[in-house]
Amino acid sequence: MFGYIFGAACLAGALFTLRRARRYASWRGGVGPWSPRGRLRHVFERLDTSPGQEKILVQAAEDVTEAAEKLRGLWGDTRSAWAQALRGEQFDGAALREQDAKQDALVEELRKTIHASLAKVHEALDPRQRRELADLLERGWGYAHHRHPRAHAFRAGRCGWRGAWAG
Repeated sequence: MFGYIFGAACLAGALFTLRRARRYASWRGGVGPWSPRGRLRHVFERLDTSPGQEKILVQAAEDVTEAAEKLRGLWGDTRSAWAQALRGEQFDGAALREQDAKQDALVEELRKTIHASLAKVHEALDPRQRRELADLLERGWGYAHHRHPRAHAFRAGRCGWRGAWAG
């Protein structure tokens, strides 16, 4: 009898886990919390955006992310150039200048992408939404969390299993 109950509980747990896993389907290409739309969900809710505005914001974020990934991909080559310059008998500044030129080109491309994306977003949003988004960008994404008096209690050592909240 106990085996049937245990088996039923395991089956229920497995079904619950599988059902819950569908929410986090972004790695399969679905919409989940780690998809571009899922990561921006907080911004969309705060700005009260329409689906058309969301599409423009997601595209702008993807463009900037793609340009930044190109720059991030150059990091390994930069480290190799630094190591090569240090290994030689004579310091090789030419290799470093060549690597700097590649970085400068990618940084300039990133700047242009950011400027174009910001222009698209500015055009898509109304004045209230632009003001809200500007505040989010200026203060950071976690600004609303810092207004709570207990927000920094954990880092200040005023909570945990030994202490109590001292907010």
